[in-house]
Amino acid sequence: MTEAGLDEEAYATRIEDAFIAERGTPFLLSPKDWTLIRGWRDGGIPVDTVVRAVREAFERRRARGQAGKISSIAYCADAVEEAWEMERRGLVGKAAPPGAGADAPLKKEILASLAERLRSPSGPHAPGGAAEDLLRMVKEKAAAKIESLPLELPFEESEDKLSSVEASLVRSVLRILPPEQKDLVESRVASALGDVTGVSAHVVERMQRALTRREVRALLGLPRLTLLHG
Repeated sequence: MTEAGLDEEAYATRIEDAFIAERGTPFLLSPKDWTLIRGWRDGGIPVDTVVRAVREAFERRRARGQAGKISSIAYCADAVEEAWEMERRGLVGKAAPPGAGADAPLKKEILASLAERLRSPSGPHAPGGAAEDLLRMVKEKAAAKIESLPLELPFEESEDKLSSVEASLVRSVLRILPPEQKDLVESRVASALGDVTGVSAHVVERMQRALTRREVRALLGLPRLTLLHG
């Protein structure tokens, strides 16, 4: 049993990107990680369930004040199994999968909340003057795109579209930011990346994109554009 619409590489990439974003430093999937991810996929665990569990595992770790870097996705294995067990129990007797019409009211609520948060003030680090007006415009454009998403879209397609909106928003924000703030974002990304010697260029590029999104969100108080909670 495999998740419809996602091949093994796409499934693993979604999980790897989430792990990189939470870990904040370079990471390459080990053979053990690939085996674990393949087992989740073959076992029918939806990728959004795994991504949510990864985020929750890191959130719990931060709440406990634990330090040090996590070196394997295996750290999140218990959280994944727990999340999947709870989800299976909650889905018993339901014909509609997550994100289908039965969940349209919840999806509508989440999308409305994301749009509202985008329209809220960007906080003390927002650029002033003309740049602030431009920032308000690009945020409004993103909020409008979110509100226009069809509620009947499958979960994965909705997540892909939200990710595209966030990517476009971040690119626009980087064009607007004053040089000193853009330099700050770049320096934080470089610091989080650390030494990437021996890491392939395409992996470094993906890590840079994920970290840049995270730093821009943190700088301006932007929400992560996802249907997932946590």
